[in-house]
Amino acid sequence: MMAISANNTGYKLLLPLRSPYLLLLGLSSTTLATTIAVAQESDQVQKLWETPAQLKTPESVLYDPTENVLFVSNINGKPDEEDGRGFISKISSVNGTIIELNWVTGLNAPKGMAVSTDNSKLYVSDITDLVEINIANGQITNRYNAPGGAFLNDVVSDEQGNIYVSDTGTNAIYKLDNNNKSSLQLWLQNPELDSPNGLYIDNTTNKLVVASLGGSLSLVDLDNKTISNLGTQVPVGSLDGIEADTTENLYYVTDGATGKVYAVNSDGTGYRTLIDLQKQGADLEYIANERMVIIPMMQDNKLVAYGILE
Repeated sequence: MMAISANNTGYKLLLPLRSPYLLLLGLSSTTLATTIAVAQESDQVQKLWETPAQLKTPESVLYDPTENVLFVSNINGKPDEEDGRGFISKISSVNGTIIELNWVTGLNAPKGMAVSTDNSKLYVSDITDLVEINIANGQITNRYNAPGGAFLNDVVSDEQGNIYVSDTGTNAIYKLDNNNKSSLQLWLQNPELDSPNGLYIDNTTNKLVVASLGGSLSLVDLDNKTISNLGTQVPVGSLDGIEADTTENLYYVTDGATGKVYAVNSDGTGYRTLIDLQKQGADLEYIANERMVIIPMMQDNKLVAYGILE
């Protein structure tokens, strides 16, 4: 998920220099082709498949159990430009085959995604809008603008059907209330969110877990909105996507700056490197019944899937 902005002189920074999205600056396609590294596998994971390199700056991947497919958001351009080039792809979760490259078009720079509780709608962040898509036919059915929004990023839904969206540029989280979907409302804004990026709702603790581009992992109480640190033994860096295992005892977190995927104890008591991608991985997905992690490789225009062996 992005952390840069464009003006008539080029890009300007929205976040500190450690932002992983600086990797996108000044790199030609030739440079990208010569900097590809092979992920370091261990006895913890096994590579299962990768898609053809036909995606276009894939930023986020989401599993739809109803259709047994993966949705992939493709920025296909600058991360904050309203150019109409962005799109959503459908990918086979079995082997990475591209089912439909341009399944949903007419977007700008789509990033995080979430599915409604009834599995009928797909919600996608798109710069300053939350876009609603009918999964049955791939048609855009609504666009909710974030008042005061700058850089909407990840999207997540809770058990009540509410949708939460992070805004990395304004240290904010927006909410689309399932009981009143007339508009997207500012739910929380606080500098302690430290450029919020990835979101995950931990139903065990009723907390919103926030992975920040500016630093580390924090918890937001869904009832009273209080913010606390996950713990002291957690990764610090340009954190991006976050998911959890079935027990919610482990969080899987990508760090775009280091190119690593971490397995983090959900009580904040420790973490380890699960996969060393050696380059930027974005907003990942975890399929529990397959014990599979899928990671968008933005620079390589593909997804990579790993089975967790431990």
